[in-house]
Amino acid sequence: MVKKILQESMYQYSPSLVGRQVEAEYMTQYIAGYKDNPFIEALPPIFEDKQVISSIAKYPEYNGEQRNLRKQIRLHLVQQISDYVEPLPVHLLVEQRLSRLIRHGYKARNPFSPESVRQFHIGFKDILDSGVDVNGMNLAGIRSTAAGFAILGVSGQGKTTAIESSLLLYPQVIHHGTYKDQPFIRKQLVWLKLNCPFDGSLKGLCFNFLQAMDSHLETNYFRKFATKRSSVDILIPIMAHLATLHGLGVLVIDEIQNLSFMKSGGAEKMLNYFTQLINTIGVPVILIGTFKAMRLLSGSFSQARRSTGQGDLIMDRLTEGEEWGYFLEGLWKYQWTAKYSPLTEPIKKAMYELSQGIVDIAVKLYMLAQWEAMEADESKDEKITVALLKSVAKQHMQLVQPLLKILRRNDPELLALVDDLYPEWNVLDEYLKKSTEKVNMHGEIRSKIIRDDKVDQDQQKYIELVKTAMDFGASSAVSEEIAQRILQTNEVEMDLVDLRKQVVGMVTLSATAEDVMAPQITIIDKREPKPKAKRKRNDPVVLEEDDLRNAVNKTDKGSDAIYDKLVEMGSIPSNEDISRLII
Repeated sequence: MVKKILQESMYQYSPSLVGRQVEAEYMTQYIAGYKDNPFIEALPPIFEDKQVISSIAKYPEYNGEQRNLRKQIRLHLVQQISDYVEPLPVHLLVEQRLSRLIRHGYKARNPFSPESVRQFHIGFKDILDSGVDVNGMNLAGIRSTAAGFAILGVSGQGKTTAIESSLLLYPQVIHHGTYKDQPFIRKQLVWLKLNCPFDGSLKGLCFNFLQAMDSHLETNYFRKFATKRSSVDILIPIMAHLATLHGLGVLVIDEIQNLSFMKSGGAEKMLNYFTQLINTIGVPVILIGTFKAMRLLSGSFSQARRSTGQGDLIMDRLTEGEEWGYFLEGLWKYQWTAKYSPLTEPIKKAMYELSQGIVDIAVKLYMLAQWEAMEADESKDEKITVALLKSVAKQHMQLVQPLLKILRRNDPELLALVDDLYPEWNVLDEYLKKSTEKVNMHGEIRSKIIRDDKVDQDQQKYIELVKTAMDFGASSAVSEEIAQRILQTNEVEMDLVDLRKQVVGMVTLSATAEDVMAPQITIIDKREPKPKAKRKRNDPVVLEEDDLRNAVNKTDKGSDAIYDKLVEMGSIPSNEDISRLII
């Protein structure tokens, strides 16, 4: 009994995320593969983007009059910023993947199918030991439709927030009673999120799983199965049995970087087990971790991706520019200093330099700056300035300063030492090679053009943009430079037509600048050696009507005005012309 208590305290489980519980309401399905399956029909309808945005967004309560409240109240109001969540494109992508993953995983796990019932008669130990045949079927005749993918990225960038926000859109437990006039008493566990056990062991994971089941379903599995004689070989089939019995829709394992190759092959065993869950039992698995986990996941788990078109997600720090500006403008609204400090370009730049685009650090820096302004400013001006931001970062964020300094220097040798903040490129290359699906990259890591067909966006567009630039007269070297610059400064989802427009604009402006700066060369006919009269410096230059330099001479309103003038002159194609361009 004493050993039992010690064991429970050693693997004490505390839920990291708890969802709601609902009674089953079955909804009409419009996709044939989703029909007549209570596990799918009891789920909420497939969400539209607007619904996801409104559900994920977390905005503190704010109005400008609160800046007139006394200081102590305003200090508390600033704390609300820690809960701020601004929906970004990657949040929508995570929810879309989760929605497909859960429903598609249930397709082969209809609890009323003969094959599903047969699994319980055969026993899950034999099913796991037998694996799948050449047709991908397990011993009971079920061909898994489940898949797995990973979300990797820099610490503090919102990986956990992205997946938790999406999970909470779905009930965690659905209570079934009757389905189509048939008794169906079942507690369906739609999702379960666990942190990787502190010791990185598979036994620890099994214990956490049993305790999580008890916590959410009010069962007694841990006391029943976690005895002193319980080995991993005994616990794994039990875990698979319970996952099938309760219709587990998706298993999410966070902090996967806690696994280690050094613990008696624990990492490989655990990843192999996740592969078994996906391929043999049909339970989808999502793994979340920092870049440190990339080396681990490039092995066994790559076999579990099953060519589903989902692909892994890599979430790096935000890039300076439009992406950073969008995030910061949303955050900057929540300001409780006595006097409002506008978000200027120098402040935007300082915020990026001091946080390096890491969302969590930027939010904390903004909060600390407001507190410091309130506490230190005796004049009651309470301004947020570049100097204040730098002072706050230096005084109150000392622990992260060495890491941020390495990111600012962008030295590959130093970056390789911080594997949680930056992936080693040889490891990333190996990871891409072993992945069976394309990898979606978001943030700063996208600025590196990786020449690999496993990168889901830049490579194909890169080639198309180089061709476009060369078609409009740029050399191959200039074309590559222009294509790379445009891909670095635009979002992944940017339409190719819009990207081509930017290419044509940059090629034309580049050529125009060369025409303006370079002297005009005149070829003299040797049969009539009449040297051209030298033009005095102040003499006016007479240009032909269609000369490109007219576009520069006739406007001083910047590149957009020059571009419009060139279109008007007929020297470059319009937007409509570009949209019809076929390469």
